[in-house]
Amino acid sequence: MSWAVRAIIVLVGMSPAMALAQWQAKQAAQESEPSEFYPDDWNRGFDEADPPSDAVLDALLKTREANENADRLKGFDREGLRKLFRVVRVHLAGTGEADEVVLGLFPMSGADCDWFWVVRDRGDRVRVILFTNEDGIYLLNTKTNGYREIRGVWSSGAGYSITRLYRYDGTTYTLAYERTRQELLPRAKQ
Repeated sequence: MSWAVRAIIVLVGMSPAMALAQWQAKQAAQESEPSEFYPDDWNRGFDEADPPSDAVLDALLKTREANENADRLKGFDREGLRKLFRVVRVHLAGTGEADEVVLGLFPMSGADCDWFWVVRDRGDRVRVILFTNEDGIYLLNTKTNGYREIRGVWSSGAGYSITRLYRYDGTTYTLAYERTRQELLPRAKQ
């Protein structure tokens, strides 16, 4: 058998092993990144957060939320605006491309909840694909159209909570369902 034929046989034999090694590396990276983002619980999920890149900051400042807060944002220079956001890179799809979960800080947050954006950053193409106001969001292992589903949770001091599920529709995340639950408080003994 010639040297070239032997080399081809070895390469063909190694291809599945190389593919498996790449898949395992990708899985390990996804398992090491946060999947729970709950700022009021010791800043869970944002321990390794960074400020947004210029492109991501520009996309965030074009959102409805930024436009509605334009008066509050007037006093900030570019670096001050950058400090209003915390960014964590995550993998929502099975590809090697990373997306970003963004947390807004006052005044880019709510009075009784946090504001979250999910941003797809492909260098020259940056898009906000979800905005939600919640106490926390969770990246689930279940997927729709190749992207992880996202669960949001908000609780009221009045004794009820809202759970939302967002699914990727091929372009953006949309609300799949919302459930409101009344927390029953124990009655006082009479």
